[in-house]
Amino acid sequence: MEYLSLGNSVEHEIVIQKSRFIGLTYQVSEEEEIFVCLEDARERYPNATHYCYGAVIGLDGLIQRFSDDGEPGGTAGMPILQVLLQKGLKNVLLVVVRYFGGIKLGAGGLVRAYSRCAAETVSKAGIVKMILSSRGTVTINYNLLGSVEHFLRQTGIIIQNIAYGERVEIQLLTNFDWDALSGKLTDLCSGNLEIKRLDSIYYHWE
Repeated sequence: MEYLSLGNSVEHEIVIQKSRFIGLTYQVSEEEEIFVCLEDARERYPNATHYCYGAVIGLDGLIQRFSDDGEPGGTAGMPILQVLLQKGLKNVLLVVVRYFGGIKLGAGGLVRAYSRCAAETVSKAGIVKMILSSRGTVTINYNLLGSVEHFLRQTGIIIQNIAYGERVEIQLLTNFDWDALSGKLTDLCSGNLEIKRLDSIYYHWE
C-alpha cells in the first residue's frame, strides 16, 4: 500500500498588493492534529489577519477539511484544498497565513492568491510516495554480523540501530515482503538467528 504526501515541512511566502500570504505544510494523520498545527501557525505568525487551511486525511482521502477563517466564503480554504486534491495528496495540512496589506483583492483575486500560495508551497515541499513498510529486529551471534550487515545494506534495507550485548540485535526497516526477507536471512545464518517483526509504518523511500 502507498500514497502521495509532502516530503518536507516548509514555509513559503508571496506578497500580493501589499498582503503577505505565507504557506505552511504539516503531515497529519488524525483530524484532531489540525487544531494543534493551527496553534503552531498562530505562534509562529502571531496577529495575522487570517489563518486559512485545507486538509486531506486518511488513506482513502475521505476526510477533507477547510476553513476560510473570515475571508469571503469559498475564496481561501477551498482553493487550498483543491490544490491538495489535484495533486492527489493525503495526510496533509496546508495553512496559509495572511497579513492584510490594506488593499482589497476581491473574491477572484483572493482565490488566485490563495491558490498560488498553496501551489507554490506544495512545489517547494516536494511530493513523495509513502510506502507501507515493516520494522523488525534480527538477533545474531557476533560472527554473523559482517555478512548480515553487508546483505542488508546491499539489499537497500535501512539499519536503524545496532545493539551490542550477549548477541547483536539489529533493528531494521524494509519495504520488502517480510516473510521473504526472513527466509533469506534464515538461509544466510543457517537458522542461527532470531527475527521478529515489530510493526508497520509508512515511510518515504528515496
